[in-house]
Amino acid sequence: MKKNVMVAAVLLMVLMTSASMFGQYAGRIKVSVPFSFVVENQQFQPGDYVIEKIANGRLRIHTGDGRVSASFLAIPTEGKETAEQAKFTFRRYGHEYFLAKIMTPGLNVGWEVMEGKAEQELAKKGNMRVEMATVIGR
Repeated sequence: MKKNVMVAAVLLMVLMTSASMFGQYAGRIKVSVPFSFVVENQQFQPGDYVIEKIANGRLRIHTGDGRVSASFLAIPTEGKETAEQAKFTFRRYGHEYFLAKIMTPGLNVGWEVMEGKAEQELAKKGNMRVEMATVIGR
């Protein structure tokens, strides 16, 4: 019982620290993605996109004109070093790309993007090699 309370207290402290770190970055991140990709369960065409934090654990991706838009869940993460520019990491299964991680410019923090159903199904098959692709944002 004491162990469970201690673990819960440590987790709460980590979440509160993460929330304060990510509260510092409220800017928009722009990226030009040269391939089709999926965020959670929504398909996006190659093009220019803006990512912004909209609520605790939720980000929004949209085109500059707002015609294509989706919100998605993301978990705060800490990088090993400060990123000079925004970095978008994608997992690639065959010819399909899935947004996996976003690192914010000028900080060592970012977001891990939750896997959607399509990516989970591909990962379960286990017969496809997973490769990583990085696109630099601005």
